[in-house]
Amino acid sequence: MNQVIFGFFLYICAVELIPAQTQLPPDNLHGRCELWGQVITPGLIETDGMEIELTGKSPVPRQRTRVVNTGFDFDSVPAGVYLFRVFDRSGQLLLQRTESLTGSDDHVLLRLPYSVSEPSLSNTVAFAELSHKIPRNALDAFRLGLKAVRSGELQTSIDYFQKAATIDPRFVEAEINLAAQYGTIGRFEEALEHAQRAFDIRPGDPETGHALGTLLIFTKQYARAEALARFMLAREQAVAEMNAVLAVSLIGQGRSFDEAFAHLEHASEKYPLARLQAANVLVEIGLPTVAVAQVKTYLRSCTHECERAALARWIGKMERLKSALADAH
Repeated sequence: MNQVIFGFFLYICAVELIPAQTQLPPDNLHGRCELWGQVITPGLIETDGMEIELTGKSPVPRQRTRVVNTGFDFDSVPAGVYLFRVFDRSGQLLLQRTESLTGSDDHVLLRLPYSVSEPSLSNTVAFAELSHKIPRNALDAFRLGLKAVRSGELQTSIDYFQKAATIDPRFVEAEINLAAQYGTIGRFEEALEHAQRAFDIRPGDPETGHALGTLLIFTKQYARAEALARFMLAREQAVAEMNAVLAVSLIGQGRSFDEAFAHLEHASEKYPLARLQAANVLVEIGLPTVAVAQVKTYLRSCTHECERAALARWIGKMERLKSALADAH
């Protein structure tokens, strides 16, 4: 599976609750929190010792920093498209992804895929070809699409990925990259259509399941998300993330809360961000007090100072709103 696109699917579920992009952090953190982020890993992959490189177009200097307790930060950069590259302790490339930055209070989530042991396109394609031979011209179009992504040429990348998928209708990586690129520009119905195609071609795969589940939650198609999560969990695939999808889907439907919170507890053991995803939906259905409790529990697991400051402000806002409503009655 291509390493460029995974962070997007995580980001769209968490962005509503993380207010770092819309509210300034405390003055003593402002310099640190202009550009910061987290590395999210499926399973129990250790992030300490990983390094992240940030590059942009000249004359912006290249930056490199270490990941500490899943968090990282860089000096602020001008608005534009940048390439993030994540390396393990040995220097092996685990992930590369482009991100459009605003130049102020940017927050980036980088999710490592399940198959971090085989990060290169050549290895990924070789694995896929064990069961399906991808035509050479489809591979060529796909590689040009990846090149366009890294250069920040969004529409060009879509055109190339679409060409690859047209040549080979069973090219999963092309479909899932189309889902990511359409999601980036806010065309979520088209993103969902391509994510569904990828999953239909490779059902039960952790990455196609994760992409589809995240988009179903984001588009509030909770019943479909529930069915997907139960399908994946029955096959013990992407267990932590699918427990999160199932929990959020049940909460979004306003039913089976005992089951939902049991799945949320299971999810958060390896995937703490599940609590933020649940908190978004709890606010949506009118349970802000329960949402605040989930965020407070999440704060015990997160360690990045920028995230702590942002979420503390969100809690304060919700508690002030609660007080105002109580006073009004």
